[in-house]
Amino acid sequence: MNSNSPRMSYLVFALAFLFCSMAAGSASAIEGIHYDGSSQIYWAIVKDSSELFTKETGIKVTAEDRKTQDAIPSLVSGRCNVGGLARKMKLSEKAQNQDLFETLIAKDHMAVFVSKDSKIDSLTLDQVKKAFSGEIADWKDLGDEPGPVQVVIPQTKTASNNNFASMAMGEANFSKDSVITDTAGGVLDAARGKRAISFISYGAVAGKPDFKVIKIDGKSAGSEGYPLAQDMYFATIGKPSGDVAKYIDFFLTGSGKEAIQKAGLLSAK
Repeated sequence: MNSNSPRMSYLVFALAFLFCSMAAGSASAIEGIHYDGSSQIYWAIVKDSSELFTKETGIKVTAEDRKTQDAIPSLVSGRCNVGGLARKMKLSEKAQNQDLFETLIAKDHMAVFVSKDSKIDSLTLDQVKKAFSGEIADWKDLGDEPGPVQVVIPQTKTASNNNFASMAMGEANFSKDSVITDTAGGVLDAARGKRAISFISYGAVAGKPDFKVIKIDGKSAGSEGYPLAQDMYFATIGKPSGDVAKYIDFFLTGSGKEAIQKAGLLSAK
């Protein structure tokens, strides 16, 4: 048994190397740009800029509206060549491929928003926590017309949920009566037409006619000193090159940088 162990170890190593090579090869074989990952990034900057990038470069962009946790598995398996992360890469994710590389694309504010017809324009961070936890359950206690506060949030495994919880909720949990959605797009759909309070990337909700983004502690999303901020990254296998490098440069120094700023986000450079 012992005499076979070196051979077995070699076989395991060889198979692992072959798998990684195949994954890297399939990723490099993707034509153009295929984005997968953070729904917040998709709605904030990817969705509306893809046509402009293709027009300028001739490079086609396809994109999937999923979650931050999907980005690295999708990259490693070769499903995509650009992964969106609404947070820094975790050590457990980096361990999946030693060549994983992340680039800061934008600094984003998490917008708290309500119905366009709401009388509320501003809340304190403490009021936000109490509303999302269910401690405040009637709009009249927030300065609006009486009625139940409906809380709409993305699911707990999303970076959006985790980022907001760490910045706004403290030790409090989200209301047990919350409507929970899979993606940032789902938050918009679930909150539309309802007397709801929700949160999402500012770039994903800014300018949407059905909603009103409110101030927090007197600060507007997109302005200096706003208390709910997060970073957005593009992850790649290896340092960006070829079409992927052109896509990332588009957001760092090209027309995409203007698109980021127009969406109300802060550019990385």
